[in-house]
This record gives sequence, structure tokens and C-alpha cells, in this order.
Amino acid sequence: MTIARQFAANLLAFSRQTFSSPAREQARTAIIDTLGVTLAGGVQDGSVKLRRVIVPTAATGKSRVFGTDLRLNAADAALLNGTAAHLLDFDDSNSWLHGHISVAVLPALLALADDRELNGDAIVRAYLAGYETAVRMGKAVSPFQYRHGWHPTTTVGIFAGVAACAVLLDLSEQQTATALSICASLASGIKSNFGSETKALVVGQAARSAVMAVLLAQEDFSAGKTAFEHHHGYFNVFNGSENADATPLIQPWEGTPHILDTEKSNNFKYFSCCYAILSPLDGVLALREETGLRADEVEQIAVQVHPIRFPHINIPQPENPLAGKFSLHYCVARAFVTGTLTLDDFIDPARFADPQSQALMGRVTLTTHDDTVTHTAYVTLTTTDGRQFTRTIEGARGSSPKFPLPEGLLAEKFLDCARRALSADEAQSWYQRLLGDDYR
Repeated sequence: MTIARQFAANLLAFSRQTFSSPAREQARTAIIDTLGVTLAGGVQDGSVKLRRVIVPTAATGKSRVFGTDLRLNAADAALLNGTAAHLLDFDDSNSWLHGHISVAVLPALLALADDRELNGDAIVRAYLAGYETAVRMGKAVSPFQYRHGWHPTTTVGIFAGVAACAVLLDLSEQQTATALSICASLASGIKSNFGSETKALVVGQAARSAVMAVLLAQEDFSAGKTAFEHHHGYFNVFNGSENADATPLIQPWEGTPHILDTEKSNNFKYFSCCYAILSPLDGVLALREETGLRADEVEQIAVQVHPIRFPHINIPQPENPLAGKFSLHYCVARAFVTGTLTLDDFIDPARFADPQSQALMGRVTLTTHDDTVTHTAYVTLTTTDGRQFTRTIEGARGSSPKFPLPEGLLAEKFLDCARRALSADEAQSWYQRLLGDDYR
């Protein structure tokens, strides 16, 4: 049996189980969180620009473009919503994937759910299948892809979008294998576009491709049967044969669903910057509170992170607020000056240009440590009179059950994001419906 066929058989079998209440709760939380950041992302300039390009030629349909009155065909709605969902980089992530799971799954899934008028359990079940697929694909090909410069949210996550849509539409095993094989050629995304609107655009394009792939599979469109294992197939082209292992895909998908994994659980963000910066920020903010120092009393803030985190956050002088999401130097400086980070710190040019924040950026340094744990960060604060304070952070808040987010933070986050596109009453009303698995 080919890898695609066994992959398809396993994910469909996985989707038919009776999921536990904790698994469903985790899925619901992730869906709500992602919808909130999608609404906030939909009012940003990048989303407005994309709608100006896409909407004039897009066929109308039943699929919502969140935060607008538009109803488009499923493929274009997935593109617009996927881009909006990732534009603020406020969506959840997972360290097995080395990327963002929910944004790889939900835009395609919800666009097709609207189109087919499906809701509730059908969406939760399909999401869980997509989540499991993202983790297992991540185990098969990451962290090599991440280190090599691919963006796994799209190069790996596209298969999670296909999996969720295949379950939602009740595709056969053969149709699902075909859709997965189609996307072996549609997978794309490189990290050189981090810090720009294109990072989010490629997420939207992956969602659009996932929708297209499952619809083509229903039409008996053909694809290479050995799209994964062929010498010019996905594994060899993206990874090289020695850097990929299909075992997580082709062995039976048994045991506890990965959404309940406590080792590398779903990571929810409390600041809208790159996840690799969150552990250092916890250390910086803890030292700020502990010392009571002002920014002008700080000689240096030295941060050490795992080598896998270093390359894409080592941006001492970001060009604009959006690029600031990937600059540890900006995030640390801005957080120390203000005591927190807000969405507007990555949107408003005036906040980005704040003289105190810009001055402190030049006194922030970033190096690597030798620990094996990728979440660990070390922060050393040196004052102008020579005193030093240090803090070790083993994991950012929200990175695992061991480091939980404060109670109620995700609800507050959803409402804050949603109110950027909806009225306060509309945001609260939708939040209550979402808690009951009503995603309409």
C-alpha cells in the first residue's frame, strides 16, 4: 500500500472514534481563539489589500469572510480567512509541527462547512483529525524543514487542512489519498518572508489549495500514487530521504490524541509576536516587576535562546511594526518600557517609533544557549550602576499544562480581537454561541 493510501486510511479511522470531553474542549478552545484573531486580522491593511485583489473576480457563495458581509465560494473564502487568521501572528502553535496548527486547519474547514451548511460536532471532529495530521506530519518531516528554511505551517500544515476537509466531506479512502497527493505538489512556503504580509498570504493560499484538492478528489482528478515516497516525491524533495520518516503516518494512529499531549501541547499566545520570543518576554517582565527599574536605568538586557529559535528572531533593527513581531530586540524593549505588549504595538507606527523603546532596543543582545529544551530562555539585566539580575524561563506561559495561561485570558483575548471587527454585543453573543459549538 502506498504511503498516501495508508495515511488516508489511518486519518479516516482516527476521525471515527468517540473523542473524550477533554479532547473536544481543547479543540473548542483552539477554534474560538483562532476565530478571534481572524476577526482582528481581517481589518488589517494586508487583508484589505488582498480583498481588493480577490473579491472582484471571486464567485459568490455561502462561505463567510469573517468580519465582513461578504459570502464567497469556499476556496476564495479560505484564502481570505487564512490570510487574516495569520496576519497578526497571534494564532496558536505546536512544537511537533514547528508551526501553527489551527490556522492550517480552520480556514479551509470552516469555508467548506459554510458551503455545505455543516456545524457543531462535524466541525469539532474534522478539526481533531486535522490537528492529529499536523502533529504526525510534523513528526515525519520536522524539525528538518523548519531548520532548512521551509515554513512548516504551510509546507506541512496543508495536509492537515486536507485531512480536516476530507473528514468533513466524508471522502473515501481513495479520494482522501488523492487529495493528499495533490497537495504534495501544492505545498509551499519559505521563512525569508517572515515579518511581511506574505507570511500570512501563503497560509491563506495553503487553505485555498486544501479546499481545491478535496473538491478535485471528489471529481476523480488524478494524482501520482507515490507522491510521498517517489524519488522526486514530497519526502525526498523537501527533506532528503535521510531526513524524513513516514512511520508516524503509516503506523496505526492509536493512543491518546495528540491534542491532549502534555509534552508538546497546543501553545496559545498571549502576545501577538513570534512564539520564540514569549519565553524571553516572561523573563524580562518578571525582572521589570522584581527590580522596579526604569528603561533609562538599564545598561543591557542579554537574552539567550535555543539555537533553533535564534535565526528568525535575531532582528536588531526591524523596518516596521509588522517586522517587529520577529524582532526579539523590539519586543523586549517595548515590553520593558510599557510593562506589556498589545496588538497596537505591532500596528501603530507611532508606538513602534517611541524614542524610549528604540533607544533600549540598542541595548538588547541575543545569543544562544546549549540546553536541549527549545522553550528555555535566560535573561540577564545589567543596570547602569553595574548590578545584575537574572531569570531562567523553562517555558512560556501557555506552552504546556505546567505553564498555564492566567484564568480567563483567552476569553479576554477573543473579545478584544473580535471587538476590532464587531460591536461589543456582537462579540459577546458570538462567544457564547461558540462555547456551545455553534460556529455559524
